[in-house]
Amino acid sequence: MSKNGDITRFFKPVPVAKSSSSPQQLQASRRPASPAKNVNSTPTPPPRPPSPLPALLFSSSPPAPASTARDRNTEIPGSDDEDDDNLSSDDDFPSLFPAQPARKEASLYATPQAKRRALEFHASPLTINTRHKFDLQALLKHAEADNAIAEREQRTAALLAQGSPTALGARIADGAPASLHDTMLDVLSDPEDSQDEGHRRRLLRAVKRTEAAVHRKEWYFFDRQGQTNSTAIEVRPAFPRAKATGVWALLASERHRSEVFEDGLPFHVQTKMQSLPDAIFQWVLSEATRERSTKLRDEYVRLLGVCPDQIGRLIDENRIVELFQDLGASARALAPASQPSGASEEGAPYPELDRIRLQAVLRVLAETAHALRFQALTRTMAILLRLGIDNIVREDYAVMTDYQDALLQTALAVPPRSWNNFCEIVSDSLYHHTREAVLRWNAVSAIPLLHPRLIELRRRLALVFVFDDPRRASSPPEDTFSLRSVIDRLDQADEFVVDRKNTDYFELLALSEMLSVAVGDGAPPAGNASPEVIKQYNAEVDELAHRIKFMWSNIHEQGAAYMSRLEARVQLRDFERKLLHVVRTRPPPKEDIFGLNAREDEAERPKQQQFMKRFLSKNQPPPVTPSRGG
Repeated sequence: MSKNGDITRFFKPVPVAKSSSSPQQLQASRRPASPAKNVNSTPTPPPRPPSPLPALLFSSSPPAPASTARDRNTEIPGSDDEDDDNLSSDDDFPSLFPAQPARKEASLYATPQAKRRALEFHASPLTINTRHKFDLQALLKHAEADNAIAEREQRTAALLAQGSPTALGARIADGAPASLHDTMLDVLSDPEDSQDEGHRRRLLRAVKRTEAAVHRKEWYFFDRQGQTNSTAIEVRPAFPRAKATGVWALLASERHRSEVFEDGLPFHVQTKMQSLPDAIFQWVLSEATRERSTKLRDEYVRLLGVCPDQIGRLIDENRIVELFQDLGASARALAPASQPSGASEEGAPYPELDRIRLQAVLRVLAETAHALRFQALTRTMAILLRLGIDNIVREDYAVMTDYQDALLQTALAVPPRSWNNFCEIVSDSLYHHTREAVLRWNAVSAIPLLHPRLIELRRRLALVFVFDDPRRASSPPEDTFSLRSVIDRLDQADEFVVDRKNTDYFELLALSEMLSVAVGDGAPPAGNASPEVIKQYNAEVDELAHRIKFMWSNIHEQGAAYMSRLEARVQLRDFERKLLHVVRTRPPPKEDIFGLNAREDEAERPKQQQFMKRFLSKNQPPPVTPSRGG
């Protein structure tokens, strides 16, 4: 044994006979090594055969599978336990396991599919899941539902094309909107002998009793069809270059004209010279309502405001009508006062209305109102009040701001001596335009409380509509209003009678709003008035408050399905509180324990006091007399 031998060689098993090594090699390995005489003459051991692992790593195709079953005692080359000096044998172990059939060798990088299938995991997150969410029966049900929907749509299209014999089909064919009651009648249609016939009729009666099919009355200032269907190309007038002479030659160049206007040079020249040609004024007026640039549009409007001579001569009532016609105003909105055209309409408003152009027209009217003639002022106010009926004034805050400014400037431009005549003409125009209280209240409520003139105009219009008399607008409200006249009007007018079956609560709400505006502060007596006058005034206020309380107490609240009743009741209650705590010279005294107040006769109070004295004397215990005995 060599001196430098490894001790692990003593613990290796005995080599077997079936080993792949030859007997000569075994003897050579057991024979002790002879001492080396020369280092260079030492024989080099033969090289080992290359391991099959590198070939397996760099091979492009997997190895061919074995065609026959492999012996279980065959040594597997390249295994982890392989060693050249290992001489082990498997014969010492009994044959405990039968021979397994040959399996297909997998690649080195193959995933153990059997183990992952047992855990029900996919080989990769990107693997498409082949499991179906719905089974075949569910898919068949979905297909049947889709087919049924398609068949119903085809039947509906065929009925609409041929003309449906039902009420709904007739309404749709004629272009008229169908009511909710008629729609439910067609949707819930059953045979006459059906069991659901009685339930359907009860449901229709319940819907008819509610306000589900009732809408507030609306009116549109602009032509909706013209706004949505207009495809014409707008032609803008050319600039009159022939008039751009002298100091206005700076506007002759088309290339720099916009820059000159934006710098404000024409405004300053006109402020000093007051010599703007009429042709250029007409062009600026036309461009001010069409220009898209905000800066340029503001300069156009500002320039128009410093041209009082051209405003008075060139902007008359016909030119004002043309401004609204260019925006798409309907003929009924611009009709004279003698032609009533205030019928309410239904449907969606014009979504394509250019509100920027509307704001530009309102700003032009507000900037030029100070120089307009009287006829142009009355025409402007009449058109603006009709525009106030439209909800577009209340929907857009920017439009509402410009609208209120135009109303204010127009009212301030009226001479004081012509104010009564102005109010009479404007009120007559709105009075003959519509007879519906809801639309009239829209116009009155659109007038802002920005100036005493607007407040007075608002009250004059309310008096005209409450008393149904347009002549009341020709005089100040103090001359045509009295609490007694209002009380008599409530007793005579059928519009203020509350009837559960025939009362239109939308109209009643609008009338109550206008009645509150018409009463105003109630025109209380002067501070130096006698106590008798003040007492008579408070008595009339109490009587009017009692009538208002009787009205709202007859309105029965029936839930959210009757919102008009709830709104009318709340408005009348607020009006009653206003009469008792604002219009009255002093709040009404509280009732005492006897149920008496200052309005009742004071002679009843001593009688009640005597009664209470007798009542209390009966309940008192008799006086105790001291005994004489000591």
